[in-house]
Amino acid sequence: MANLQNERTKKLIFMGFKELLNNKAFSKITINEIAEEAMIHRSTFYTHFDDKYDLLRQYLISQRIDSNFDNNEFFQHPFTTIATINKQDLLPIFKSQNKDFEFRTGFFQFVMDTVMSVNSDKSELDKFFFIGRIKAINL
Repeated sequence: MANLQNERTKKLIFMGFKELLNNKAFSKITINEIAEEAMIHRSTFYTHFDDKYDLLRQYLISQRIDSNFDNNEFFQHPFTTIATINKQDLLPIFKSQNKDFEFRTGFFQFVMDTVMSVNSDKSELDKFFFIGRIKAINL
């Protein structure tokens, strides 16, 4: 029962966070606003997340999981794979957050973590070069 309640609370937080991201710059969003939007107490937020950066990371991970992310395709076609994830809830968020440095930094950290965690035949050095190419194209 507790796990179901935790999942429900996280879902409410994600929904509130998504709404805020569509309307306000990530760097301007506060924990109080997230809690208010999710209709939870501020302390409940901290039960599930360390801070808003942890929330962003976990939200992006949940979107990756929901999109049936293909690890093998990622190295062959990284931007197509990311675009597949974008087709869900992220595209409007990316459009509204494209000028927010903190959001872009958090998203790039998510991409780096994803690349480093993908099981593939690539060496760590190859993965770092891959991350560098993505960063260069992104800039």
